[in-house]
Amino acid sequence: MALFERKRFVWNEPWFFQQRIRTTKSWINLVLLLSAIAGGLGALLYFSVPAGQQPNLFEIIGMSLGAAAAVWWIFDGTETRRQAVLMEDSIVVGGDMGKYSSPETFKLAEIPGAAIVMPEESKWPEPALFFHYDGEEQAIGIDRKAGLSRLAQALHDVGLPIRLDGWEPGGESEFAKEFSWEADPNTVTGKAKIETLPEGTPSLMTPGGIIVAIITQCWAIVLWLVIVAAAIYYGYQNFNNLGVVRLGLLIVMSIGTMYIAGVYTDRYASAKTAKGLTRMATDQIRKRDGLQVDPDAQILLPVEIFTRDQFDKSIQKIHEMGFLQADKAGQRMLYEGKKERWSIPTESIYSFKIEEVQTGTPGQSAIGALNYYVVVTFAAEDKQEFGFRFSERDYGEFDDIKRAQGGISIFDEFDYLVSSN
Repeated sequence: MALFERKRFVWNEPWFFQQRIRTTKSWINLVLLLSAIAGGLGALLYFSVPAGQQPNLFEIIGMSLGAAAAVWWIFDGTETRRQAVLMEDSIVVGGDMGKYSSPETFKLAEIPGAAIVMPEESKWPEPALFFHYDGEEQAIGIDRKAGLSRLAQALHDVGLPIRLDGWEPGGESEFAKEFSWEADPNTVTGKAKIETLPEGTPSLMTPGGIIVAIITQCWAIVLWLVIVAAAIYYGYQNFNNLGVVRLGLLIVMSIGTMYIAGVYTDRYASAKTAKGLTRMATDQIRKRDGLQVDPDAQILLPVEIFTRDQFDKSIQKIHEMGFLQADKAGQRMLYEGKKERWSIPTESIYSFKIEEVQTGTPGQSAIGALNYYVVVTFAAEDKQEFGFRFSERDYGEFDDIKRAQGGISIFDEFDYLVSSN
């Protein structure tokens, strides 16, 4: 595989998918093998203790279980959750433990066809990509968050015949079908007003608020670094008396706290930081003169605004950021931002729709994401087009579904305005 070969799609298997589809006979053979290894090593260590010395049962049991765990890792550990990568000419599947797993490559030219099968069809616990290769049946589990239709389209695009019930190649996306509105051009008679805020207008951010946000976002990672430093210091000071078990505990503690800190930062701290910044910005706009939006209203949407040339970039330049609010009485969409203040009357809007835009590698790549922009075209001094993206994070995993929900919330506000006009 070339070093910089393009990845067409990346997806993860559900946790323990391969174990859950394993036959009973395979399970029995694996358990017997691991039990024999642990028991045999334990007996060898126990009876090799010199006469007159008391065997250290704690260490013997720990080393025996550790040996069995190491063998399990070699045979099965990297299969607990595999990652599949669709390349131009192959599907590469390996454990998501990176270099500690040995990936398997399936050449697309040798796969006559494939199917994405659902649990009700296969009796497997999750959807899976099923195909024959070298005379053997192959099944790669698919996390539903990867997007079954998007995976099917990616496989179709590289020339692999693929079946997925209810899917047609090249079909229009669900959002393009359902979330789109267009005015009769003859009814567009108004003009939006885009103002630059005057000098001295209170900023959305304060230095103190930014410092609090940094601490909120980073404290768990800093605490993990302190714990690792303490573990290293303890191990160095007591190296000659550590023993295998205590050394293993130090390693497990360091890795475990790293995982906890990472998950906490991604799923909780990031959301808490975003909500704190939103509250700070809301408090700041209350201090502004000539404010049109209502900071205390039930619906005040935090948004980022982009020009079209930034939609698909991994590193984006934000045109504006602030708050969007529908003024139903005045039949206009209001925006209060970092540097600008907008008023978009309904009679100035040509169209609005949700667009799905992929950045990075499609699927569940760590560097890829499916973003949802509400693309609004309206009349001002010139015809304008901007993409509005919901900017607030929610607690938990921030995935494509939540990004889509944010886009829908913006679309609904525009749709309500034009529908009630």
